[in-house]
Amino acid sequence: MLRLIHARAGDVRLRGGSLAGQNANMRRIAIFSDIHGNLTALDEVLADIAGAGISESYCLGDLIGYGPDPSGVIERLRGAGIPTIPGNYDDGVASRRGSCGCYYATDAARENGERSYDFTDGVITETDARWLLSLPREIRFEVDGARILLVHGSPRKINEYLLLDRTSRQLARLALAAEADIVCHGHIHIPYHRSFESEGRTLHYVSSGSVGKPKDGDPRACWVELVAGSEADVRAAAPGDAAVARVGEGELWLGMVVHRVTYDIDAVATAMRAAGLPNALAEALYNA
Repeated sequence: MLRLIHARAGDVRLRGGSLAGQNANMRRIAIFSDIHGNLTALDEVLADIAGAGISESYCLGDLIGYGPDPSGVIERLRGAGIPTIPGNYDDGVASRRGSCGCYYATDAARENGERSYDFTDGVITETDARWLLSLPREIRFEVDGARILLVHGSPRKINEYLLLDRTSRQLARLALAAEADIVCHGHIHIPYHRSFESEGRTLHYVSSGSVGKPKDGDPRACWVELVAGSEADVRAAAPGDAAVARVGEGELWLGMVVHRVTYDIDAVATAMRAAGLPNALAEALYNA
């Protein structure tokens, strides 16, 4: 039997204190993704994570593409030492494949995407490309026996879109095949937390939203906080998350808090236009 609980966007917080508090018995993990060459947004997000008192962070890929400063983003994350996996855009450019493996709904979007790819491919050095190709395709770790898998697209494909129309049965098959209780992914630029039961286990999916190119109607930079601990602690830390639930078959509970951070969109849009990127991509920053 599958029982689905879905929370699209947990709690929203601006800089100045975390809803998750400072409970020493609770594991707090920051995950973020889809920076897409937007160093200004990334710097604000990293400052926000530090200000929230979280010392454990992971980046789920797509550092480059669309934005004006792909090299700056790579340099920042490489220097910060944050565990990072590549996204489909990172893989496409670093491999000099000629394509990012992206989906474009219209011819105009495809043309803009091709211009973005050409710009990014021309900026990324061979040193940057080698670093991107050296990154692991997935990261696995456990929290109190709960198996956590970090990927960009899905457990089986780097550019697979796990959108909200995926059924819990489909997601369960992916998680069980990957031997994961919690699957965290990026790629779709929309934050969400879903939990459901399958084969006697409670499984979780967490989407990290997007730092530099949100697509959920809120143009602010996005990162999400995983809170893991006792039921009482997690519910207190993530009161707006209807998907809070036990993990696997154990006693650990999981919740998610969505954080939104303001940044200077005007400056980034101006830099995009100055770099010769399509104006439509710059305008998209305002119309998430």
